[in-house]
Amino acid sequence: MTREAWTVTFALDRPAPLEVYSEISAMRVEVKENNSQVVISVVQAASIDEALKKASSAANQFLNELSRKFNAHLAIKDESYAVEHVAPSGEKQVVVHPEPDSCVLSERIILVKKDASGKTIEVWDSQKPGRIDVKPSEAVPYYRRAHLTNDPFDSFRNLYLASENVSDKIRINKGCRNKHDLKRIYGLESSEESLLRLALDECFAKDPQPLIQAARHIHTFDDKQLVVPQVSEILYKANRCQLSHAKASEDKKVPFNPQDEEEVKGVLPLMDFVAKSLLEYEQTSLLK
Repeated sequence: MTREAWTVTFALDRPAPLEVYSEISAMRVEVKENNSQVVISVVQAASIDEALKKASSAANQFLNELSRKFNAHLAIKDESYAVEHVAPSGEKQVVVHPEPDSCVLSERIILVKKDASGKTIEVWDSQKPGRIDVKPSEAVPYYRRAHLTNDPFDSFRNLYLASENVSDKIRINKGCRNKHDLKRIYGLESSEESLLRLALDECFAKDPQPLIQAARHIHTFDDKQLVVPQVSEILYKANRCQLSHAKASEDKKVPFNPQDEEEVKGVLPLMDFVAKSLLEYEQTSLLK
């Protein structure tokens, strides 16, 4: 089958807060500021179905990166898209599903750089960062999913999954073939908590202050003690474990229990900070 270029536009659940684009697998993917669409052009496909499939994959990789890099958490609306194709003969084919309503939201930072004479030599607009590079990551989709839910339990679980994915990559990169060996290294009963300890040690070895600052709002945290063991215990034992089972004989956090939900909401900023930090480590140290 002959593959020709298509342009696919997906509707987003909210307007994009910035203008940015990327190139993924020879496709251009972009969003415009205050516009509720993501546009994927130069999609090489032999049919609408193939074009939609390829465009959807590229769009989600792109949106994952916007979530990680810019805290722009956007989702594609189901069954709302437009597909356009112009054949070599000039015949135009367009398939359109209902377009989304548009609204405006904007909170930007504009930095102006001037030389000694006062002449403007550079302008940086936080909502128009231009081109970004998108590196494939299994962890970033969990981070984005965490910000597309209003349920604190689901949000925590997905943030932890993002952290866990990067943590395991760090383990492999450090040459530790068996994660159970980490229990012996850290003297812990759980290989999973040991995995988180390893990742936090690696990520914050040079400067633990940002992690200390992020954990200070937790009432059980003592900034006079070692930060990594405390944070790993807060995130793993006090939350991840208690959200992962419902055994009657064990401590757990229960949906719709006001106290449990408030406790999870209280730890979300720390969990988000850890996940975001590990994702940044993955981007700079683990992905090519």
